[in-house]
Amino acid sequence: MRIVLTGGGTGGSVAPLLAIYQEIKSVEIADFLFVGGKGSLERELTEENDIPFQSITSGKLRRYFDPRNFLTPLNVIVGFFQSLAILGKWKPDIVISAGSFVAVPVVWAAWLLRKPIVVHQQDLLKGLANKLMAPLATKITVTFSESLKDFPHKKAVVTGNPVRKAILSGDRESAKQLFSLNDLPVVLILGGGTGALSLNKVVTESLSKLLEFCQIIHIAGKGKNIFQDANLEDTHRPDSVEAMLDDKVTINYKKGNFEKYHAHEFLNTDELKHAFSVADIVVTRAGLSTLSELAILAKPIIIVPLPDTHQEKNAKYFASKNAALILNQKIFNTELFTNFVYELLQSKSHKHELSKNISNIMSHDAGTKVVSEIKSILHKDESS
Repeated sequence: MRIVLTGGGTGGSVAPLLAIYQEIKSVEIADFLFVGGKGSLERELTEENDIPFQSITSGKLRRYFDPRNFLTPLNVIVGFFQSLAILGKWKPDIVISAGSFVAVPVVWAAWLLRKPIVVHQQDLLKGLANKLMAPLATKITVTFSESLKDFPHKKAVVTGNPVRKAILSGDRESAKQLFSLNDLPVVLILGGGTGALSLNKVVTESLSKLLEFCQIIHIAGKGKNIFQDANLEDTHRPDSVEAMLDDKVTINYKKGNFEKYHAHEFLNTDELKHAFSVADIVVTRAGLSTLSELAILAKPIIIVPLPDTHQEKNAKYFASKNAALILNQKIFNTELFTNFVYELLQSKSHKHELSKNISNIMSHDAGTKVVSEIKSILHKDESS
């Protein structure tokens, strides 16, 4: 069995593909190839999992004026012909995508070569990439039943969102050693795979108050670590912090104890699983991959969705199930943030309620269901 996985741009579209890879590898002998963008986060994630990687030129359609939008059609065309060459040489039995614009030319090439295609829809709101790929898909798997209306009923099936098994095996004691933690409550703050400067800014401004009652593991995002201390990369516990904010204002913190603050640009899966395990609460964006993992782990969460994006719909869905708290970034400030964190940490009953509700929101066997659909397609293809 030869399988091409494609997607990227952010870790969000890669995580379910890695989960599918891990699920298949546990039950089948198969060869995999990941096709993603150049200079991309997906290369790091796939190489971490020992998956061969090939890159293509990829476009990105920004839904605002940007001169780079004029190059997008050309990039997609180049990526399409590169994909044709890769798939023609590698001869996969099936191509699997979980969204993202880099996957579009790969799926188009697979369709032209008459290869079966599975497209996974994570979010509640169908993105442009999946709108372009869905008509060519053999099967469309969706996380939520609410998404079925967006796709042809003969193609779409509810599976849930596959979650990497490795992320579920974290250990609290290992986390305490890895991050040099004490016995105070732990708040894990996730800026998303590409970081979130606006979220990082409020975290920075709130540190002096937050560290009075908790310790923090902060994943700022690749290239978005706003802490400029020269020793930060080695110690992650600076005595003083110089923060360069997204409005180019520099704030210097020379007072206070920052030993309870642990800033990282990025954590690999082995590190992240321990961070998840030790977190008493998690502050996160609303990417569905992260929300799915936190749901399986039954973590109490505060969501700060990226404004005016699909993340808002994801966040509202979780809130409607009383499975998360939401903070609106447009009114997000240090006082509101600090109060939310403090009050949730203090209320055992509220944390328990959120944990119980979020654990019921996601299918715990989504990976198995997706792999079952893949096998069904391949067996049908063999018999025809």
